[in-house]
Amino acid sequence: MSFVGVIVLAFTCSVSSGQQPPEKTLGPTITDAFVHDTVTSLQSLIQKKYFDTSVIPRIEEALVAAEQQGAYANTKDIGDLAEKLNDTLDQASHDKHLYVGISELPGATPIQPMLSRAERARMENFGIKRAEVLDGNVGYLQITAFYRANEGSEVLETAMNFVSHTDALILDFRNNGGGSSDTAVQLLSYFFEQPKFPLLSIVPRSGEPTIFSTQATGVAYRDESRPLYVLVSGSTWSAGEAVPFILQEHHRATIVGEKTVGAGNPASPWPINSFLSITIPSGHIESAVSRTNWEKKGVIPDTIVSPNKALDTAYMDALRRLMESTTDVAKKAVLNRALGAAKIL
Repeated sequence: MSFVGVIVLAFTCSVSSGQQPPEKTLGPTITDAFVHDTVTSLQSLIQKKYFDTSVIPRIEEALVAAEQQGAYANTKDIGDLAEKLNDTLDQASHDKHLYVGISELPGATPIQPMLSRAERARMENFGIKRAEVLDGNVGYLQITAFYRANEGSEVLETAMNFVSHTDALILDFRNNGGGSSDTAVQLLSYFFEQPKFPLLSIVPRSGEPTIFSTQATGVAYRDESRPLYVLVSGSTWSAGEAVPFILQEHHRATIVGEKTVGAGNPASPWPINSFLSITIPSGHIESAVSRTNWEKKGVIPDTIVSPNKALDTAYMDALRRLMESTTDVAKKAVLNRALGAAKIL
C-alpha cells in the first residue's frame, strides 16, 4: 500500500508485513508531558481523519482512560510507548490498520538506522521474491508486497510475462503484507478479459467513492480460463487479502491455505510528533459483487490446509485439473509424471 501519497490497503502503511510491534529504539525522554502531548495529538488526528465516526468517541474515551489510569506510565522508550498506544487502539477499535509506529515520514527525527524506502524496495525486488515454472508447466509467483506503480511496476509486468505461457498459475501470498491498491489492481487486470471491469470501491468518510477497475492499458495479456490458485495464511494482510477476495468472489481462483488477517480498511500515515506517526483508515472497501469486504473476517480459503502444505496442495490439484482437461496422451503422461514426483515430495 491514503491520502498522503497514495491509497494503500496495508490497502498497509509503507508496505509492511502487517502491524508489527515497533522495535525498541533510542529517542526522546518519555515524560508525563511528552505522553500527554502524544495522546492529545493522537486524539486530534483520529477525530479529523478516521473514517468511522461512530467509533471515534469510544477510541477517545479509551485513550483518556488509559492515560489517567497510568497505562502509559513507566514507559521505557518511544517503541514501548507505541506498543502501549496500539494496545489501547486495538481494544477500542479492533481495526488492524489503525496503529502507531516509529515515523518514517519526511521531517521525522531519525532514532535508528534504516534503509530508505527506495533502497528497501529495490532489495526486496519490489515484492516479487520468486518466479518459476514448475514441472507440468505450472507457473509460480511469490509476491510479498505491492509497491507503488512508480516504484517497480515493470517488475510485476516482467514476472507476469515470464509465466504467460504456463497452463496453470499459483500466486503465493502467504507472507504478503499488502501495499498499493493500484498495484494489486494491476495484477488483477491479468485475470479478467474486460478492461475497465469494476473490482472494488473505496468509500471515504465523506465525498464520492473511488472506483478501482481493471486497467485499460499496460496489461500484456488477459486470461480468464487458466486455472489459478492463491496461497494465503494468517500472515496475509490488506492488499494481499484484496486479490484473493476479489478473485474468489468472481469464482476466478481457488484460494488455498488458512484464513487471512482481516485488515481491509485503506489507510494513510500522519505525523503525531517528530518521532511517531499513526496510520489512520480513511474509508472502507466495497467489492463490486457483494458490496462487502474482508475487514475483521479475513478471506476464508476454498481449500483449508496448513500454510506449509498449501503449495503442494495447490500444485497437485493444478496438475490433476490439467490432466482432466486434455485428451493429448503425451501431455497426460508428462503431467502424470509431474504429479507422481509431487506426491513423493
